[in-house]
Amino acid sequence: MNRRNLEEFIDLYKSYPCLWQIKSKLYHDRPLREAAYKALIEKLKEFEPDANKDLVVKKINNLRSSARKEKKKYEASLKSGASSDDVYRPKLWYYDMMSFLNDQDTPRGSTSNLDIQDESISEVGKTIKVIFF
Repeated sequence: MNRRNLEEFIDLYKSYPCLWQIKSKLYHDRPLREAAYKALIEKLKEFEPDANKDLVVKKINNLRSSARKEKKKYEASLKSGASSDDVYRPKLWYYDMMSFLNDQDTPRGSTSNLDIQDESISEVGKTIKVIFF
């Protein structure tokens, strides 16, 4: 797959937010997602005649993973306190083309599934003291 073909593939992927915009209601519309995958399969078949959904998903995951790694390197260079000359510049040629995904990879805040209150913690502490002393 040459550069122009990959650019076209990324542009087509970008045109289907139902495949990448997790917070969208369209993301959960299975028939719409399947239609989008079919369009991507047809595009990929122009370059790889044996293309199928698995290959499209793999291609997308590889593109996203590579762009995510470059983004992490860039962000790490900003946090290090490096001068502007030392800030990492992404070397991946399609990095900017994948920027539409930047807000899609933000991790969720963590939540606890434990419902422990201060009283129960102190009760646990007393029990532990009794056992060990």
